[in-house]
Amino acid sequence: MTGLSARVLSGYRRLFRARKSLFTGDDRAMRESRLALRSEFDKNRHVTDPTHIEGLLVMVDEAEDMLLHGIVRGELNRERNTYEIKIKKEHAESMDSETITHVDPITAETSSCTNESGSPNVVVTATKSSLQDGDGKR
Repeated sequence: MTGLSARVLSGYRRLFRARKSLFTGDDRAMRESRLALRSEFDKNRHVTDPTHIEGLLVMVDEAEDMLLHGIVRGELNRERNTYEIKIKKEHAESMDSETITHVDPITAETSSCTNESGSPNVVVTATKSSLQDGDGKR
């Protein structure tokens, strides 16, 4: 195995671990993310130009970072008609007061619990260590 193909395989594995970290407990998201990752790698299987492969590896790095630090998962609270989102420390460090309460819906189900502006109704919770003010709320 060449150094470049080893890096591609490593990137594939890293993305699978990142998706598992984000989507554990959500069978649908686990299945769909597995299929999407496999599809993208299969689509580029024929690429042999080292410069193009390097560009694809940069995209793998960015996708991994997004999965680990740029996406939060919410659970629907049907009684309150809101999505409850627990912010982890790595997410809180990269958010400001405006982005911490802005959530883009990714499915039709998510879109069904929206407020007047079309955004999902969101309740943000966090561990004390993840927020600057330490009271667990923002």
